Amino acid sequence: MKHRRMVLIGAVVAVVVVMVAAGAVYAYNFASKVNQPHKASGPAIDCGTQVAASGLRSFSIVPAQTTASYKVHENLIIHNQPSTDAVGKTQDVSGTFSIRTNQAPLVAALNVTVNLSTLKTDEAMRDRYVRNNALQTDAYPNATFVSTCTQGMPASYSEGQEITFKMVGNLTMHGKTNQEIFSVVGKLSGDTVTGTATTTLFMTDFGIEPPNLANVAIAEDRTQVTLEFMAKEG
Repeated sequence: MKHRRMVLIGAVVAVVVVMVAAGAVYAYNFASKVNQPHKASGPAIDCGTQVAASGLRSFSIVPAQTTASYKVHENLIIHNQPSTDAVGKTQDVSGTFSIRTNQAPLVAALNVTVNLSTLKTDEAMRDRYVRNNALQTDAYPNATFVSTCTQGMPASYSEGQEITFKMVGNLTMHGKTNQEIFSVVGKLSGDTVTGTATTTLFMTDFGIEPPNLANVAIAEDRTQVTLEFMAKEG
């Protein structure tokens, strides 16, 4: 009986060791596959013909009705979740932009700032790690996007019409600046502009190391960034 018990214990230990080893190999392969080197684009250059800025209306973002978020794929072997997404959000967003709708529709002079130190996910430990080790928000608290031009604007616009276009500009965070292109869907209703802007960026382009806790909690380099916004005229 004692011998059988020892054999059973040994078998259980062997299974655990194999499972841990397999998890470690999977995590290593995950990190190697998703975090390949990526070349940063560098700052944006002028990307379009200058358009006369007459007839512009100025708008300011309403933080209470605006959310900036990130979504990044994770491998959390530590929680037995080899494939999941972390989503962090904040409403600490400020910004302004101008638009013209009566002729040659235009979105210009967009400047948006997000307080990265206020981003929160569903896990406080993750948030502390991201603030202190990845984003280093004590030194680099904000991310700022300044537009340089738009692409794909319609030839005309009617109030209430939802349009889709690209917003090109410079994103600065963690002490580095790179061109990013946001896909924007938005509309104007009276004195209010609402919409969504989305882009995919790479942390390493900005000198940010994707979180990796001893290969048991790994984040992918590729990150989806979304701004769901409301802005008021004036």
